[in-house]
Amino acid sequence: MKLSFTATFTALAALALPVTAQLTEQQIVNAINAVATMSSNANTALEPLSTATAGAQVAAYSEALAEAFTGIITAVNSTIPALLATPPFTEVAQNVHSTRQTTPGAAVVAALDNFVAIHQALLATVIGKHSPFAQFALTAPIAAVLRILEAVVDSFAFALIAVIPTQATVPQLSSRAAHTISSDQAALQTAIGNTITTYNEVCIPSPLYPIVLPVCASA
Repeated sequence: MKLSFTATFTALAALALPVTAQLTEQQIVNAINAVATMSSNANTALEPLSTATAGAQVAAYSEALAEAFTGIITAVNSTIPALLATPPFTEVAQNVHSTRQTTPGAAVVAALDNFVAIHQALLATVIGKHSPFAQFALTAPIAAVLRILEAVVDSFAFALIAVIPTQATVPQLSSRAAHTISSDQAALQTAIGNTITTYNEVCIPSPLYPIVLPVCASA
């Protein structure tokens, strides 16, 4: 079986954001949704992996998963310069009410909520597939790329918070949106951290695999 992450890289190509121009709220939403699609595609591609999968195919899964995470990192990184060039959506905010549905930045927060849920599901799948990767000593590349993702998520969240109007820029608004982004950031960092901890474990391959799984301990 040949792994396919074509849809992942199609989503990456679809971003094509200007790196210095200011972004509209919809462009930011589209970028977040594209990365969410990449995470969903990676999750779907990884699901068939099991302890019954042959070693050579497990290696292919490991390589493809690392490539998928690299694509996600590239996509997220590509939005950060444009986000940093985008001021808070204050002009739009003056013409809306204070409800979540109409507040500037609400669509960004909703898209981020969705992305975090999808990416948490991917990371849960990655943790669940640890045994095959550990048996064939294939965890290190995955742990390495996850450490890069951990840093990128922080930069992305801080850049997003900067474009959300706050009471300081638009007095009639609450700071709920920025707090929600911070909560999403914390939740995602926890999920990434748990996955890194799992993939950093030192594992001894089992001679009776897959009946007996590899024995792993914290590094």
